[in-house]
Amino acid sequence: MLPAFLLAVSVGQIYAFTNFSTEIARHLAGSADPAVVSELQDKVQWAFSFGIFFLGMGAAFFGKIVEKNIRLSTIIGTTLFLSGLVVTELGINIKSLATIYLGYGFLIGLGTGVIYISPVKTMMLWFPEHKAIAAALPIISFGLGSTLSTILCTGIHWGIPDTSFVILQMKGFMEYGITNVFHAYAIFYAVPMIAACFLLKKPKVQVQSFGSGMPELEFSYGQLLGNPFKMKRGDSFFWRSWLFMFLNISAGLCLIPLAKQMMRSPDVYGDREELITWIVALSGLMNGGGRFLFAWWSDRLAKRINILLIILAVSAGIMLASYWSVLIGLALLVINACYGAGFSVIPAILADHFGMTNISKIHGAVLSAWGFAGIIGNQAATRVAKAFGGYGDGGHGYVAVVTMLVFVYVLNLFNVMSLRKVAAASQRR
Repeated sequence: MLPAFLLAVSVGQIYAFTNFSTEIARHLAGSADPAVVSELQDKVQWAFSFGIFFLGMGAAFFGKIVEKNIRLSTIIGTTLFLSGLVVTELGINIKSLATIYLGYGFLIGLGTGVIYISPVKTMMLWFPEHKAIAAALPIISFGLGSTLSTILCTGIHWGIPDTSFVILQMKGFMEYGITNVFHAYAIFYAVPMIAACFLLKKPKVQVQSFGSGMPELEFSYGQLLGNPFKMKRGDSFFWRSWLFMFLNISAGLCLIPLAKQMMRSPDVYGDREELITWIVALSGLMNGGGRFLFAWWSDRLAKRINILLIILAVSAGIMLASYWSVLIGLALLVINACYGAGFSVIPAILADHFGMTNISKIHGAVLSAWGFAGIIGNQAATRVAKAFGGYGDGGHGYVAVVTMLVFVYVLNLFNVMSLRKVAAASQRR
């Protein structure tokens, strides 16, 4: 359990990009002119989008290696991730967007994808009677990784302002300048990740099938891609699961990387920077908490798949409430919880349907949705907000983004209803 935690909490750093995207843009611009910084920030944001895309691709195409050799897969993932941090810093120092894309987008993205799926099947094999919670443990740690990264980046300042009474004070990496942040991350994460590579292992006795009592289904990438219009039982379930992940992740990524920009709007929290920083930090805790809560809940449902309907109903409800802009902070926390929940429950849902033999490969293939959502979700929010005047005074970007998210969650509700029918029909056979 410890090595799974160490690996996942380290690569969860990728979700803290909102903490330093503006600073990277300012450094590249060499100017404090808001117009120049804003234009560059849109380009810098692509580093996160590419990172999530290659995360999904890494999870999809390294599944075979994870099945065969868990140690090799974690060593590959750790090497890619740490190299990506170093290359990202190089790109910042030489003011090269292409190098930043290579480091944060390609190397960190691929490394994160490999590390992400490596502990999941391992934990499910160790705890076969509680597979949702077992799969959720490393995924919860991934969600908490953004909180750890935020603390490392910004530091902690607790106490009473304008007095000498301070309960806890810690400087963050950012206080030493954006040009020093990523090598500090690399040094900090290297030791626990390398140690975890040699500690993570599968149990000697492995349970290959459990849960629904259904036979193992054959699974191949060629089968899925070669005949999409005449889908078999497994194919149909796979693609609807893929669509659930794609829509849920796209919606989450409309909010998560742009959280600070939305909350800084004059009609939301304005310049209350301390409040905004704490909401961003707490969002990581909510991400992890949501992964645990919904995974625990799903293990206790007669039909585990119903948890997806609950996740989407809660998400749609909080987005409707957030038309009142002061609730965007609460909405961000709840959406983070539901966003993380989708990741934690999907491995067990897939295992219930397909069995355990190829679950790393199947799980990785479903996570390719994460890659495409990383490109589409993040960029869709940016473009919709701009098209409607942005988040500033007189702009309707905030309302436009919220409306788009409500539509996406309702659409996904219909998709999951269809997924339930496929699952029910399969169980009757």
